[in-house]
Amino acid sequence: MTSIESKRVQYRKYLERAGVIDALSKALIKLYEEQNKPEDAIRFVRKFMCESCPDDAQYDIMKNDLEEAKTHISKLEQELERLRGQIKKSPEEYQELTIAGYKSLMDDEENISSLLRKYLSPELLEEYMLVTTPAPVDAYLYDCAVSGFEHHEAPVGIFAADADSYDVFNKVFDPIIKDYHNQMDNENDVLQKDADFGNVDEIENLDPERKYIMSARIRLARNIEGLPFFPKLTEKQFIEVEEKVRAATETMDGELIGSYLTMADIDAETQAEMVKRHILFQRGDEQMTTAGCFRFWPTGRGVYHNPAETFFIWVNRSDHVRIMSMALCGDLGDVYNRLVNGLAELEKTLTFARHPRYGNLTACPTNLGTTLRASVHIRLPLLSKDPDRLFALAEELQLHIRGTESETAQIEDGIMDISNKRRLGFTEFELVKTLQDGVVALINAEEELEIAGQEG
Repeated sequence: MTSIESKRVQYRKYLERAGVIDALSKALIKLYEEQNKPEDAIRFVRKFMCESCPDDAQYDIMKNDLEEAKTHISKLEQELERLRGQIKKSPEEYQELTIAGYKSLMDDEENISSLLRKYLSPELLEEYMLVTTPAPVDAYLYDCAVSGFEHHEAPVGIFAADADSYDVFNKVFDPIIKDYHNQMDNENDVLQKDADFGNVDEIENLDPERKYIMSARIRLARNIEGLPFFPKLTEKQFIEVEEKVRAATETMDGELIGSYLTMADIDAETQAEMVKRHILFQRGDEQMTTAGCFRFWPTGRGVYHNPAETFFIWVNRSDHVRIMSMALCGDLGDVYNRLVNGLAELEKTLTFARHPRYGNLTACPTNLGTTLRASVHIRLPLLSKDPDRLFALAEELQLHIRGTESETAQIEDGIMDISNKRRLGFTEFELVKTLQDGVVALINAEEELEIAGQEG
């Protein structure tokens, strides 16, 4: 049985268990027995599938009530965040919270893979517990590690509250960064090379015939110099980031010309549709929530995009800015060229935070360095049938493979997301070139299997 057939069987069993098929059958029989067949058969069926369900007018009223309730809840959440922001914890309270969080993390014998757990020793806890980053941010170690203290399953468990966090708490951040980015043997003072986007003309269309690649995308993350990162960003600063980015987009020209939409002005239905099309973002997982990423939502959030929907700037999703270029084909060169041009335009008016050791700074240490993720959605049906070979090739080519929907999604029908595995220690051009060469190698392997199948 194929995977599609298996899904159909499982879905049918689910509908039977839920009583959907029984209810639908009764409604269709009722329609069949009706002497005067109604013009709107769908409304008739819907009515008799659920006799207690609201009619259209009632449904509209309930829908409006729900939207008003969501708006009211959002305002209450923002007000709660404002009130929380007015409550200043004393050093003693920070000490108590840090000790309790650390004890909870270390006492959990089931979740032991966190890099925070691995590198935050009792000695470092004692050394850093009451230390803060410079004013006015005044971030404690707890502000950086609270998510890891509460979510022990987190693979990393720490976020930088501001640029200074990487230096003030360097004995924790440095080994975590080097471990995650496979730089443990690197004793150099500088882990990240200077920015180098190389010769964009060397990046090509990887699938001119559009046989394998469905889309290509490259994104960068940036944070504006002088402002804290999301764990300590105030409501006023969320708005300040948005205003700065909006102003910077006003000088865009050519294919980059577009419009900025602030999230607060987009109705819920349109937001959902934009999220589905990957134009807009939404609130994320519990780990990011605990770290403070979605405070004052949706204040200060928005998106800039061109009419062709090939260039996007997300504001305050997690980092201050996420710049993306994409195409619904395999023309990686076109995507790369547009990204480089877009970043250059923003840098005319915005200065982004950069560290002499780590390169471009992001709140999450996993994304430091180039911050670049280049990816394609590609269909390799034959190669995907031999996952051991597929993932061995990916490892050899320094590529990361996952499903197309999320980091943990499974590969279905041979369709997968392939991206550069590395972020830190290489130039931007080297990483995009790595993806280009790797994808070409995987396509060649797929074509060899096609030929072998035809000959067989």
